[in-house]
Amino acid sequence: MAKWLRDRVAAVWPPTAALLGLLALLEIAVALGWTPITIPAPSGVAMEFGQSGADLAYHIVPSILATVAGLAIAAALAAILAGIGASWRRANGPVMTFGVLVDSTPLIAVAPILIVFVGGGMTLHIIVSATACFFPLLIGMTRGFRAVEGTADELFHVLAASRWQRLVKLALPSALPYIFSGFKIAAPLAVLGTLIAEWMGAERGVGIMMIYAMFSFNAPQVWMTIVAVCLMAIGGYGAFALVERIYLRWAGLEEAPT
Repeated sequence: MAKWLRDRVAAVWPPTAALLGLLALLEIAVALGWTPITIPAPSGVAMEFGQSGADLAYHIVPSILATVAGLAIAAALAAILAGIGASWRRANGPVMTFGVLVDSTPLIAVAPILIVFVGGGMTLHIIVSATACFFPLLIGMTRGFRAVEGTADELFHVLAASRWQRLVKLALPSALPYIFSGFKIAAPLAVLGTLIAEWMGAERGVGIMMIYAMFSFNAPQVWMTIVAVCLMAIGGYGAFALVERIYLRWAGLEEAPT
């Protein structure tokens, strides 16, 4: 355990020290008047968290809910399509073509069109969030379902396993590392999709709070919302990285700390 802790500290302290150094330099630069008015001091942003923390909590809850719902819907759709592509080879081409079309769609242009059909509420935010994170999940699941050892595949064929049994009992366990990678990429994208949707129109959300702060020329609050969005993205990535680490240890694919 001590060695594991030392290794983690050794991995974390260089970027942490670099970040603290950059913040200190920025604080000095702002104090000396070397930066534009749109860039506040880090201490000013920290004070804004204290002053507007309640407002941020009010706005961040629907953003998190929309992000989680969008990610869940995208994962379910990606799992269905990847499963179809893995079970029927001829369907793999159309599935990937559909994924590329979704990924190529500019969200900033599609959101106003969606507003006409679904309005500017939570439904819009969930749809845009799901669209933003769908492709990495589809790629991860598709590659994962194909990462099956030849001998195991032949064994299931000899045992006359059904397509459902081959998918659930053979392909899914092999696909988990790829699926985790897809989720780690998709989680920050889901946050970005929610933010874009909230820019198009919302009553609550970090995105609309950011717009209000920009129009009121409240630079510290703008940067506070930017930091909040970054923390949401990092939190999403970190959550799936933690789940992946727990699974690897449970499956005996990674050595436990000593």
